Amino acid sequence: MLKSEARTFFLNKRKSLSPQELLKWDDLLLIQLQKMDWTQTHVLGSFFPMEHQNEPNSLLLTDYLNFLIPDLKLGYPIVDSTHHTMHFFPATENTTTNTWGIVEPIKSMPINPSQIDTFLVPLLGFDVTGQRIGFGKGYYDKYFENLASSTLRIGISYFEPIEAIIDTHQFDVPLTHCITPWKIYEF
Repeated sequence: MLKSEARTFFLNKRKSLSPQELLKWDDLLLIQLQKMDWTQTHVLGSFFPMEHQNEPNSLLLTDYLNFLIPDLKLGYPIVDSTHHTMHFFPATENTTTNTWGIVEPIKSMPINPSQIDTFLVPLLGFDVTGQRIGFGKGYYDKYFENLASSTLRIGISYFEPIEAIIDTHQFDVPLTHCITPWKIYEF
């Protein structure tokens, strides 16, 4: 399936989910997340969920990880659309909303990318090899391309993978794992 087709397919599937399904599937995602080994996670890059897009509730997952890992350092991205870059900043109680309606932390001193050992990655869908379908801007791929191969990139998806994305590019950085409400995939 082409990325553009998959993007439309998964967006339509997410939009069709009822509030009750979203709550149930977020709980099931948390159960899967609890099955993973988090002993090597010290600095976590995550994302604020876009509720208007029925995105998985990443805050539920990070709340659990904050409880599990008392000294966890948590960062969230700020996108610079002018320079087509993204940087992660420490979590703060105060946030702002960008022009796309995405919640972001207040800009401070960015977290050095080499310090982040684990990422929870937003996505629309993925394939059986760990290729991710995002919104098509490439911010995560560009951020991930210079990280150590040992850095965990864990996608969070309401849906199971498709067989293959046939138009991947050399700059696409695959996930290392993906969590769905029913299964953990490792690539």
